[in-house]
Amino acid sequence: MAPNRGYIETVFGFVETWETLSDVEAVMKAISLIVAELGFSSFIVTGLPLLNRPLEPLVLLNCWPDGWFERYCSQNYFEVDPIGQNVLATSSPFLWDRAPYRRDKTLSKQMMGEAAEFGLHDGFCVPICSATGWQSAFSFAHDRKIDAGPKELAAAHLLALTAYGRLRVLIGEAPPARRRLTPREREVLVWAAAGKSAWETSALLGISEATVITHLDHIRRKLNAANTTHAVVVALRIGELQPC
Repeated sequence: MAPNRGYIETVFGFVETWETLSDVEAVMKAISLIVAELGFSSFIVTGLPLLNRPLEPLVLLNCWPDGWFERYCSQNYFEVDPIGQNVLATSSPFLWDRAPYRRDKTLSKQMMGEAAEFGLHDGFCVPICSATGWQSAFSFAHDRKIDAGPKELAAAHLLALTAYGRLRVLIGEAPPARRRLTPREREVLVWAAAGKSAWETSALLGISEATVITHLDHIRRKLNAANTTHAVVVALRIGELQPC
């Protein structure tokens, strides 16, 4: 990977002109050129699905190699993808090879091997967290080992955040209905929907496990739900858990 050394000026140029991009196709074209200058070969911008829910509706831009996206979704690879699972656990950008295997290690290694065959050998991922705690990501990829320094990765980070913000504006989602849950309760329920235990959620949010359990109790009462799984279903139906 040998990035064009004018990448910093290119990225800042994008930051200065992003408001002139009037549709998603224009954003895709602009980003594709910059990604190449940064030394990457492909990328994807997507929200991350709740447990046992599809990825496809959450994808904002897909520039993965032909055939890989279809295979990834058909095999439900997000569940064993160390990159996607790591986004659920951190807010800091990371190189793909720094992501631990959090699920079935054998299946995870198999998935990463198949990705490499499609030209996704190495990469850099930028987690993006909305105001409600919903997780998204901008993931850059290359067919060879990445040889990028802090400046290249910082430029990719800035590009990811700016592009994601513009995409959300262009999508123009309708204003949410009146909320029943507090912002903290929504954060707790998002992590519960992602399969996190009360203890794991407490560590992620920096609060006590008892506080998480109390929040979950309040959530179930407010949504008139029999259990936490039921609360997630109700919250999705009434718009309490929507990516934004």
